[in-house]
Amino acid sequence: MKIFSKNKNIRRRGFTLLEMVLVMAIMVIMSAYLYATFKVVNYSHLEVTVVNDMHDYASLNLQAIANNLCNATSITTAGDTGKVIQLSGDGSSIKLGNADLLPDFVQYHTGNGTAKWGLGLSFTANKDAKTITVTIEMTDNAVPSSDVVYRDSITVYCPSCTSDTIGNINGATSVSFTTDPIPAS
Repeated sequence: MKIFSKNKNIRRRGFTLLEMVLVMAIMVIMSAYLYATFKVVNYSHLEVTVVNDMHDYASLNLQAIANNLCNATSITTAGDTGKVIQLSGDGSSIKLGNADLLPDFVQYHTGNGTAKWGLGLSFTANKDAKTITVTIEMTDNAVPSSDVVYRDSITVYCPSCTSDTIGNINGATSVSFTTDPIPAS
C-alpha cells in the first residue's frame, strides 16, 4: 500500500488500481479451483450413493428370495410345478410368479425411461448340504458398455428339502419351488 501526500501534513491511505485488479485476479483463480474441487467431491458422493442403492436393492431382493426358499420342500428348474422365481422380461426386476418380488421398491430410470440397473440372477444347489446359493449381478444401463458393476450372493439353507427334492439347478436363471407339507413317515 502506498501513501500519497501532496502536503507533508496530510496523509491519505488507500489501494492503487493495480493492487485491486491483482487481488480480484487472485480471487477469480482461487474460485475456479474451489469450484472444480466441489464438483469432484459432488460426483464422488453421487457415485457412492448409487453403489449404496445398488447394494440395498440387491440385498432386499436376496433376502426376499431367501424368505421364500427357506420353507421350500422341493426346488427344481423353472417350468415345473410350483412358484417361480425369475427375472422380468426386460431384466429390470425379479418376479415371484407374475408379481414383483419387491412391489413397492422402484429403482432409478435413465433418461430414455429404461431401468437404471439391469439384473442377472443365477442359482446353484448343494444337495448334500441342502443349500441354494443365489447370486445377483447388476449392470448400469446408463452406460451401454458397462460390465457387471455390483455382485452379491446369499446361501439359503432349506431344512425341509432332501437331496432328492433339490433338482439340478446349477447355473439356472430361474427356479420353481413348492412349500407342500412334508408327508409324515
